[in-house]
Amino acid sequence: MPTTLVENKLRHINGMLSEISSIYEKLLSSKNVPEGVFIVMSSILDLGEGCLQKEISEISYLNKKTVNSTIKKLQKEDFIKLQAGKYPNMHIYLTDKGKEYMRENIIPIIEVESKALELMPANEFATLVKSYKKYIDNFREHVEMFAERNK
Repeated sequence: MPTTLVENKLRHINGMLSEISSIYEKLLSSKNVPEGVFIVMSSILDLGEGCLQKEISEISYLNKKTVNSTIKKLQKEDFIKLQAGKYPNMHIYLTDKGKEYMRENIIPIIEVESKALELMPANEFATLVKSYKKYIDNFREHVEMFAERNK
C-alpha cells in the first residue's frame, strides 16, 4: 500500500521528536541526571526559589503526581527543602547541596541547550517556533475532539 503525504509527514515529525528525545537522553546521562530531576530543577531555576509545585507543573507540562514524586526524591536527597506558606502551599528552596548540584549538573546542561540555540539565526528560530506552535495547536484541537467523541 502506498504511503500518503500525511503518513510521511507524521513519520517525519515522530522521527524528529524521537531524535530530540534521544539527544536529551544522551545529554542527561552524561551528567547522570534523571529527566524528571532535570525538568524540576530547571523549573526551579526559571521560577526562582520559593516557587510552588503547581507552578512547576504549569511551566514544565509534567503532571502533578510526577512533580510531587520528584520533589519528594529531591527532598530526601537533601537537594531541596519545603517551607510552609499560605496553607496549603509549600514553597521550594534549594539547600546548599541542591545549589551545588544545580551549578555542577543542571546549569551546564542548560548551557549546552543555549549554545545550540545561539547558532540558529533569529528568523529561522521564529519560523521554527511559529510552525511548531501551529502543529501543537492543531494536534491539541484534534486530540480534544477525539477524546470528546470517545467519552
